[in-house]
Parts: sequence; C-alpha cells; structure tokens
Amino acid sequence: MSFNNGNERRKLNAKWEQLRVQYREAGMSEEAIQAMYEFDLGVLNSERAYDASTVAVCDGEDDVDARKAADLKQYEAAITVTDTYHETKSRFGWIGEIENERLLAALESLSELDLKILTLYVYAGYTESEIASALESKRITIHKRIERMTMFLKNL
Repeated sequence: MSFNNGNERRKLNAKWEQLRVQYREAGMSEEAIQAMYEFDLGVLNSERAYDASTVAVCDGEDDVDARKAADLKQYEAAITVTDTYHETKSRFGWIGEIENERLLAALESLSELDLKILTLYVYAGYTESEIASALESKRITIHKRIERMTMFLKNL
C-alpha cells in the first residue's frame, strides 16, 4: 500500500496537539516543543521519501506484473517535468537560468550578435574594449549596442 502523506500528517498533528499540552504543563519552552515537532515532521518526510523511491522485491511469477507496474510508475515519476521549459540558443545556456519570464522572453528575442556581446559583457565580465577586440569591431559600436540593449531591457 502506498504512503498517504495527508493521512499521516493528520495523525502526526493530532498526536502533537496532545503532546504540546503535556509538554507545556511539564514546563518545556515553546522553542524546545517546536524543535521536537520539527524532528518528528522530518521523520515523517523521510518515510514519505523512502516510500516514494523504493520498489518492493517480488518473489514469485505472480508478482512480476505488479513489480513492472511499480517500476513503470517510478520511472514516470522520475521523468515527469513540471517546470516551464524554454529552448535557448545552446551557446547562451545561462539565459535559461533566468526565472523572470518577461526578461527571459526579451533576451531570447535578441540577435545572436547581441547575445554574444551581452554574454561577454555581463556573464563573462569582459570590458567593452576587450569585446571590441574579440569581435574585431570598434569600442564605440560595442558601447552603443550595450546601451541599446540596456534601454530595451529596462523598458520591460
């Protein structure tokens, strides 16, 4: 049978309603009581994690289908992704780490050259002169592009 987190948490909280009263009457501080409760809650969470990540070993032929179903369920849970995925240009993977959706969309709309300049300037820490040298361009051109990107991103 599967671990029912809600049911187990209700049991723990009911038990701790009584324990809190007993501990207060015994003269324990609220901090000590809370620390003990948090320990028990940690144990509950560990049991839940253990139950979710283990699969029972089957002895007989009849249990093979049950084990395959359990393995499939565990595999599906492992590959399920609930995060929003954004495909970014592979050389600019740092952009995918940005959590602000509007900023991320704006950065993804920039040209490859702008992303290269931005990566060198902001992410790698190069100066405008170093970027101009690396891209065989004038420093003022790089400065103007950075200025334009800054204004574009500020206006989000």
